[in-house]
Amino acid sequence: MSDAASTLTEGVPEKYINRTSIVRTALVLTGVILVTVAAHISATLAVVSMVGSDTSDTLTFAAVTVGSELAFLLVGSIYLHFRSSFRLPVGLPIRQVYPILFVGLIGSFVTAFLSLAITDSIVPILEFSPGYMEYSGLGEVAGSGLVVGAVLSISVIGPVEEFFFRGVIQGRLREALGPIAAISIAGAVFALFHVYPVALLSPPPAVITHMSVYYTLMGAIFGWVYHRTDTLVAPAFVHGLFNGVVFSIPLWI
Repeated sequence: MSDAASTLTEGVPEKYINRTSIVRTALVLTGVILVTVAAHISATLAVVSMVGSDTSDTLTFAAVTVGSELAFLLVGSIYLHFRSSFRLPVGLPIRQVYPILFVGLIGSFVTAFLSLAITDSIVPILEFSPGYMEYSGLGEVAGSGLVVGAVLSISVIGPVEEFFFRGVIQGRLREALGPIAAISIAGAVFALFHVYPVALLSPPPAVITHMSVYYTLMGAIFGWVYHRTDTLVAPAFVHGLFNGVVFSIPLWI
């Protein structure tokens, strides 16, 4: 079978083979993204329906978070099932890459700080939109919900989202386009899934634009960590720890 394939591609210019690979990758990932959006919405609605309106805010938040993350895990696992040869590195980071983890964490916090400064200071002054908290939903989480959010960030959100966005999306893109394009596009896909729920609330365009840039940059930081360390454990750690600190900050002040 491999000999037949080799015969068919023999003499075909490499640029045409590469174009075919790019088109195939684009089609596959478009399908994966669309299925994931549907699964994400369905899981969220199903969880909200199951927990009901009488459930505490903390339990509702935890249930919705776990349900939406399971959508990423399910679609990613199905993808890997049908593409068993796909490499998914999950080894523990060696000591030599610790500086990369540190740079990734610092880059995440600097990006978040600049985002908050823009959304809560500059943007309201210009009267483009309200502050960040109104649309992020973080303002609704308090008390025990913050603790639950921090725990879920490290144990569920970081590992699952990095498995999907870096392992599946960026990994597939890297095969066809190389690391730089893969990091950039996977970052944009990461932003898509964080922005589209907010877009359903019909916020001002400035909010959508700003959040898109912010989450794309965050996704690119996690993608860079994955590329430099070659293990999903590294971006999962950076992502989870960053989110965990963000959730726990209100408990310190």
